[in-house]
Amino acid sequence: MSQAGHDLAGHVDTTPRSHRPAMPPKRATLIAQRIVQEIHEGRLSQGDPLPPEKDMLASYGVGRNTLREALRVLELQGVISIRPGRGGGPTVAMPDSRHLASTLALLMQFASTPFRAIVETRMYVEPLTAELCAERADARVIRQLRESVDRMGEGLDDEEIFLYENQRFHELVARGSGNPLFSYLLNSLDWITDGSALGIEYPERYRRVVLEAHQHVCKAIEAQDSERALEAMRLHMVDTLVYFDRKYNPVMEKVLTWEMYGH
Repeated sequence: MSQAGHDLAGHVDTTPRSHRPAMPPKRATLIAQRIVQEIHEGRLSQGDPLPPEKDMLASYGVGRNTLREALRVLELQGVISIRPGRGGGPTVAMPDSRHLASTLALLMQFASTPFRAIVETRMYVEPLTAELCAERADARVIRQLRESVDRMGEGLDDEEIFLYENQRFHELVARGSGNPLFSYLLNSLDWITDGSALGIEYPERYRRVVLEAHQHVCKAIEAQDSERALEAMRLHMVDTLVYFDRKYNPVMEKVLTWEMYGH
């Protein structure tokens, strides 16, 4: 590793929020922040168009290059989608966990973070979401969890169905926790830990192990037994770590890169 790599790997991101930056924000960044605020305050929905370019130029008092740079920043963040050509232009989009996964992968590459760190993080955090999900007992989430388990069981011989329902199940548990931060964080980690970009495969024997684990978690949440839900999810995450360690040990030590998960 280069000296720069060593320096970055040892860097601790503890700059206080009150620390005055060396340079003021770029004009395009300020305009991007203003557009986000206006989208939020205007209660615009996904698919709604932004004002025409000439109107935004007049409203923000900036040149075309600055406005377009601001829009590009928002497009990269998943806030808007820009359709080219006649009748196109920027429309409101919705940032999701994939954008956070991309950002995390970028940070982890500079910190030389191995795949193992993601699996370990899930092992400690996901049981908490299962506990909260059982405590809050959202009837709609519980119904969807049962549907996900049933669909995984019915389509267990299809890896695509397995991967979809595996991700959906964990997304629903995180959503059921009632904490949006858990949802965004764990959904983004789930994008990474499916392991597809690293060549991890899930044979039918392992899929059956995952299905059984989901059944135990689901039953505990349905019973509103938070302690049992926490323990069932903990065991599921430990089994996942053991499986990856046993079958894909070199992958566990592989440093994650932005290109694996970037948009």
